[in-house]
Amino acid sequence: MCGIAGVWRKRDPIGAGDLSDIAHMMQALAHRGPDDHDSWNSARLALGHRRLAIIDPSPAAREPMLTTDGQGVLCYNGEVYNYRSLRKSLEAEGLGFRTVSDTEVVLQALHHWGAEKAVPLFDGMFAFAYFDQRDGALWLARDRLGIKPMSVADTGERLLFASEDKAILACQDFPRRVDAREITLRLAWQSRDSSYSIFEGIERLPPAGLWKISDGGIEKRRFWHVLDVLETSRIVNDRTSDAGQLAALQALLEESVELHCIADASLATACSGGVDSGLITALAKRYRPEMHGYVVDPKLGRSEAESAERTGRHVGIDLRRVPVDRNQFFELWPRAVWHLESDGWHASIAGLLALADQCRADGVKVLLTGEGSDELFGGYKWQASTMRLWRPPWLRHLFRSKSARERKFAQLRRAPFRNSIGRGSPWDRNIVLRALSPELNFLQTKLFDRLDGVSPDSDRAFLASCFYDLYSHLQDLLHRHDRLSMAASVELRVPFLENRLIDFAMHLPRRHKYRNRTSKWLLKKVAERHLPRENIYAAKNGFEMSGAFSAGTQGLLRGGFLRDAMKWSASELDDLIDLAKSQEPSRLRLVGMEMLLRLYMGSETMGNLTEALHAEFSGAK
Repeated sequence: MCGIAGVWRKRDPIGAGDLSDIAHMMQALAHRGPDDHDSWNSARLALGHRRLAIIDPSPAAREPMLTTDGQGVLCYNGEVYNYRSLRKSLEAEGLGFRTVSDTEVVLQALHHWGAEKAVPLFDGMFAFAYFDQRDGALWLARDRLGIKPMSVADTGERLLFASEDKAILACQDFPRRVDAREITLRLAWQSRDSSYSIFEGIERLPPAGLWKISDGGIEKRRFWHVLDVLETSRIVNDRTSDAGQLAALQALLEESVELHCIADASLATACSGGVDSGLITALAKRYRPEMHGYVVDPKLGRSEAESAERTGRHVGIDLRRVPVDRNQFFELWPRAVWHLESDGWHASIAGLLALADQCRADGVKVLLTGEGSDELFGGYKWQASTMRLWRPPWLRHLFRSKSARERKFAQLRRAPFRNSIGRGSPWDRNIVLRALSPELNFLQTKLFDRLDGVSPDSDRAFLASCFYDLYSHLQDLLHRHDRLSMAASVELRVPFLENRLIDFAMHLPRRHKYRNRTSKWLLKKVAERHLPRENIYAAKNGFEMSGAFSAGTQGLLRGGFLRDAMKWSASELDDLIDLAKSQEPSRLRLVGMEMLLRLYMGSETMGNLTEALHAEFSGAK
């Protein structure tokens, strides 16, 4: 896990200013790689790397890494967990290795097989820049679901790229401006953080992005997408027994967790009281018997600590509580917003940052979590409620004419999910599609259409909703977890998002995801072998922190940065402050966005914002 930075010159050679920018970029990314740093440059390209040493911490594995002939160069962030099997394949084709790192395997695979063949073979989380001096092409790539980030800016003369926006903003003469449309989209609850920057002139490589940069320009491709790889016939024709699917899922989970436990560093788990992180903890204990777990313990509202400790006792691991009180929350919230480069709309961001800080203090470099399970196996309430849209009362359905049924189908197809925006009428829907995020909102119908053949339509809509969440809700989670774990120099791994597990879950019929009003039905059957039943079938709560933590902070909006960006009048601002006072989600969004603008556009410090939050809270009492 690391931070990467690069400058690509389109015409002129790399100069002193470019090298100075690389140094500034690496400094902005120091938290992502405190163990080592290095740089490399050629006539057209300069690369910088900050290293967090996890696999093969020896100096031989430092980056940027070059092939033995000097014709291939890699600057890489992440882990490719199947590197050992890839290495065997490369050795069978006559290649030798100088290290035992996954970095060298990735480099050799790219150089020997070519990026278009090699990248789809990588099973892991990654974002990298690979330069092939044989043909002068620079390749930028990101893993299939976007676990690891990559930001890019085209300035006309140069292409800048880095693990985080703040590194690009550190470059000399790069304009620091916010995009008002991106602010609007976030305030409208569109999932933007993973693939879109809030700063003008910066874009983010999308999940599975594979870009080729050469004298001919930039070729933007994707090497994987659900729409491209989904085989509907596998779902329709699936006749596998419950026992067969159970055995297959158990084996895949064990294999994935074993791969994710590969590390030459201390490893722990984030263990809540739920199924997903609990199951990962139980399986990881087999491969890292010395490990311990963590649970965030909020001092306001509900805490999962007791149910998490029940899992810990059952599995046989030491579980450490990470307490968070209001004072800590006010210190952590601005820090989290700074690292997220977004508004940080969920109170749990403070808890996750506190957990990462504790890991680092304890010498833990790798943390396993359970993200991805709900999207793959159908764990969210809105996925299940989507089915009810497609199940009209039987008597009304019986007497409805064929034309009426066809009109209803067409209407639902345009907004197929319970949480689709603009479901009220075709006119409302068209407004949403034009004004908000066309790519994401059109994707809902495309996924539903791609599942043609799955019946009944309620199953089809349910599965499409799960797939859609991979590109919406999950993207926000992955962005949040990468930025906040790396803020404390901790690598966060997600074993549910392993290639074979993704493929398996994608092609499960609805009956193995949602059955008898039970979400994640098959996964919970596996969990019964490893976790307390009380935890498995408890009501789902997610990683929540009480609204009391942010209560009373809405007055911060009078600072005016967000007001000025959105051109709100004084009366509009008053109304929004009232809204933020009564609604925690709006408060977190609006106050978080105000802090983001103060930090990045007003040069205000995190410490000053912490003091301001205390002052607003005290004044509101």
